[in-house]
Amino acid sequence: MHPCFHIVRLLRLSLCFSLLCLQPLLAQETMPYRNAVTVKFFGLSVHMKESPYPEVFPNRLDGKGIVAFNYGAIVGYDRFVVRDVLSVRVEQGLYADCAAQLAGFTHLGWRALIFRKGRHSLNGGIGPTLVYRHDWNAIDKYVDDGYFKRKGDWQYRFYWYAGELEYNYKLKESTELSVNLVPGLPELVSFGVGLRKSF
Repeated sequence: MHPCFHIVRLLRLSLCFSLLCLQPLLAQETMPYRNAVTVKFFGLSVHMKESPYPEVFPNRLDGKGIVAFNYGAIVGYDRFVVRDVLSVRVEQGLYADCAAQLAGFTHLGWRALIFRKGRHSLNGGIGPTLVYRHDWNAIDKYVDDGYFKRKGDWQYRFYWYAGELEYNYKLKESTELSVNLVPGLPELVSFGVGLRKSF
């Protein structure tokens, strides 16, 4: 059986268990919004160290391959479980990575409000994430360091806990400008920008 099947099954079980545990809180809370959808342009990656093969990054902004553009999008759905301060988020990203290869991630996790002041708010999130990309071994000059596992024409890595920081600026009552920072440590930090709509 394909390893991704087990990962998807685990993510589904985790979500169901989390929602069952929080059912008493759902009944007690009056929530202004129960859902939110986020669509972001993704973005920009900053590597924590110089790449040993910067020439495979066609969209790099410097000769060392530290800063590179990624072209793609992230779509997320939040289901609030405690007012508008705690939610379960499902997120899907699809983009051209630093080597301009098709890549993506699938994420399920918790999001919690860290602070809110006026129009500004900051959320933090954590949860399991599957990251995948078209196999870089087909690229000349790339040397596989074994960080990603391989399956057919793809490389992938599963993280039990991956994090995100999300800054939101309220434009209207239920619409926010949203900027996220995804720390893919120890390799890189990625940024995206878009809109978040609550309903």
